[in-house]
Amino acid sequence: MISRATIINGRWQRRVPWRMAGPVWRTDMFKTALLDERLKEAEFICASGPTVVVQADDLRRILPLGNDHYAGQIWGPFNIDPKARTVAGYLMPMTVTDEHQDQRCAC
Repeated sequence: MISRATIINGRWQRRVPWRMAGPVWRTDMFKTALLDERLKEAEFICASGPTVVVQADDLRRILPLGNDHYAGQIWGPFNIDPKARTVAGYLMPMTVTDEHQDQRCAC
């Protein structure tokens, strides 16, 4: 299946809405985006919170260990904890910045 994900210079972005906010952020990811060969890293822009960048190979390793939904098309939901540096409960190398602090984004 061909991915329709927008991947620019190897990076895919997901805006995580404020209603999924907290010290731990809840999100998901289309399986086709994760399998796309162009994908090198995923950027999760947490509304009124940090931006987290995770390497695609790390996500490919751990997301299949968790849940899927939407007729098996989406990995997740899974949690991202920038402070503990975990994704779905697994310790993960990541870059955490406060560059994109949106105010109650309706993403």
